[in-house]
Amino acid sequence: TTGLISYLFIKVLYLSEDLWDNKFKIPPYLKATAGGVIIGSIAIVYPEIMGLGYESINLALNGNEMWELAIILIFVKILATSITLGSGGSGGIFAPSLFMGAMIGAFFGHFVHLLFPEFTASPGAYALVAMGGMVAGTIRAPITAIIIVFELTKENAIILPLMITCTISMILSSKLSRESIYTLKLLRRNIKIKE
Repeated sequence: TTGLISYLFIKVLYLSEDLWDNKFKIPPYLKATAGGVIIGSIAIVYPEIMGLGYESINLALNGNEMWELAIILIFVKILATSITLGSGGSGGIFAPSLFMGAMIGAFFGHFVHLLFPEFTASPGAYALVAMGGMVAGTIRAPITAIIIVFELTKENAIILPLMITCTISMILSSKLSRESIYTLKLLRRNIKIKE
């Protein structure tokens, strides 16, 4: 799932950039203003998307994130991040990837734990593993994702599921799109790092 959502994130982000750059022929300060108004309007309904989202990530890791909200927040965060960056706002890719991964894991973990509570980990463990998977699928750096998530937890038991999830996510995302979220930006500027 994280591989598919990673691919979706990459596509929506650059679709948004194209839309803001090519369709809206307005000065950059008006683009940023329009982007801010749209994000503010979204945040009235879903305030969890504002900022880095660490509060929501902590809720997901502790198993407190409502699964109905988690599935919605995945797509709202993709939209909000894409609008922010497309309209010329400042921001990154890493924290939104962690946020989306935590929401994917919280949603998936809720159902798996509901069906097989005696055989599965808590939804928070799934959120943690999916955070690594989302980062690996988006930036195509599975070892970085594994090390970062392991450093956050220091849990040896999470290494194997984390490695499997990050690897599958990266492979699936790279099958759908040859470029990562970073290399695609370079390619769009005619900078080829792959031959």
